[in-house]
Amino acid sequence: MVIKMERLTYLQEKGITYLDNACMGLASPELLQEAKAMLSKIEEFNYMDPANRFLELHEYFPRAKEIVSRLMGVNAAEIALVESTTHGLGLVANSLPLNRGDNVLVCDLEFFPTTLCWRKKQKEMGVEVRPVPNSTGEVKVSDFAAKIDKNTKAIAVSSVQEANGFRVDLKALSKLARSNDLYLIVDGIQEAGALKVDLAELDVDVYCAGGVKWICNPMGMGFLYVNKRIMETLNPDFWGYFNSLEPDGGWDNYLGSPERTPFDPIRLTATTQKFETGGTGNCLGALGLYSAIKKILTVGIENIEEKVISLNDHLIDGLSELGLEFSSNNSPLNRSGITTFNLPEGMKQERELERWLTKHNIYTTLRYTSGVGGIRVSPHYYNSREDVERLLDSVEGFLK
Repeated sequence: MVIKMERLTYLQEKGITYLDNACMGLASPELLQEAKAMLSKIEEFNYMDPANRFLELHEYFPRAKEIVSRLMGVNAAEIALVESTTHGLGLVANSLPLNRGDNVLVCDLEFFPTTLCWRKKQKEMGVEVRPVPNSTGEVKVSDFAAKIDKNTKAIAVSSVQEANGFRVDLKALSKLARSNDLYLIVDGIQEAGALKVDLAELDVDVYCAGGVKWICNPMGMGFLYVNKRIMETLNPDFWGYFNSLEPDGGWDNYLGSPERTPFDPIRLTATTQKFETGGTGNCLGALGLYSAIKKILTVGIENIEEKVISLNDHLIDGLSELGLEFSSNNSPLNRSGITTFNLPEGMKQERELERWLTKHNIYTTLRYTSGVGGIRVSPHYYNSREDVERLLDSVEGFLK
């Protein structure tokens, strides 16, 4: 299968090889064009009725949630729009019914913001954030099982680890959570947009992903999925205008009524929309998320996964020929769009290689967590074998 993308042409003209999509994906020309069109429309809106102006901009929110639901295999009523993965995780941490002495299991390979929302609960109300040590770079279900006790209430895990790309067996972890009556909360930012995910089949409780990485939305908007099974259990910290349902007779009649007071009974949504800010949201971010996922669905997430894995295969073969080792797990169940490799002299030499690659306009990154990591390479579907070969040639040149 060959997927060609014109949007890398401008990088090639500048001699740039971009292989750091685990940090930030590249916005498509279609997304950028739609964003420019929206800004032009906002300029025109200055001469329009403000109510209609607002309604037209707000249309992007339900459109974005609907297209997220198609990508992730769930109902749009289970999707909320959030600013980032951290935002989504924080909303959930503050909504879970936890008590002093309860504990949440977190693997020691996680990106540190995954623990920050729980550490606030630890400081304020004595909830324990219990580390689950990795097994030589692997996140094993059995390691989580060994840490569960009568006070364990949740497992928080990244579906793909950012330092070495290890993809956890979410289906098996979900079975463990169900059998122990635990919440399973998943950070999916290194998976969504690169690999096929069916949340209905996985049966997780919560899954959130910012749009800035593999989804390729740079506009500050991602999504939060909350399983309908626990929707009523989680209650956000506050309510706002757009968490409420339209009154009988419609908003126009209600807002124009002399009998209206700020203390009137208001019906609140029972969907995941209750987790959204409740105020005027990021319309440009919603448009970006919609446009980015529309592109993913047009290309086909199965095709994208196939291309991403194929590029990583080519990379692994080339690095193996150079005699290099990996901190990534390359088994079919646990591999992802990330390949992390190591140099013989360790991190100091790897940092020198990172500088060497950047000097030659090849963008990767150096990542470590709990002693696991190395040079992280993350090609997306718009990359090519030539991109990978240029990286391999540069690594070989550095080693010589």
